[in-house]
Amino acid sequence: MGEYEEIVERIPVPERPIGPLAGLATRLDYIGPRAEETSTKIEAVEERIKKLEYALSTLEFPEGVMPHDIEQIPFSYNITSGKGVILTEYAPFSGYIKEVSPHWPDGCDALVDIKVGHGVKQFCPDEDYLALNNATPTYPFNEWVSDHEEIWVELRNRSANSHRITVTVILEGIA
Repeated sequence: MGEYEEIVERIPVPERPIGPLAGLATRLDYIGPRAEETSTKIEAVEERIKKLEYALSTLEFPEGVMPHDIEQIPFSYNITSGKGVILTEYAPFSGYIKEVSPHWPDGCDALVDIKVGHGVKQFCPDEDYLALNNATPTYPFNEWVSDHEEIWVELRNRSANSHRITVTVILEGIA
């Protein structure tokens, strides 16, 4: 017995199509899941191709062969005492987040928390929050994001004063 016949046999009798289009409906039941699997595989291959293009673009090629897109995505917010907020932007192209640079002004006293992520993944820091005072560190990353994927920054102010917090995300991709 072939694969098609095995799948048709597994369809419960009450769910089997009847009538003049029964053969067509049965074939669609067979083809449908395969089309969905193929679509998922195509998306995975497209993602791998984008990553490969990026990797090739980082090699030493003559100028103009594979130019880079570099985008600074600024997140800035004046957060009041006792409040929290999530700021979002969409990636303008596929690429890698290469740097995250948060700025805590003087007076934050490690009571203003930040965390950065994309989609459902937090990556800066891996878990919990970062909190400093009068500092602007730069954290290097190599975090892949897809075109139009949501990049987010969460801020939390546990201090008694309002503070303007800025987080700059550097996204690098292929032009």
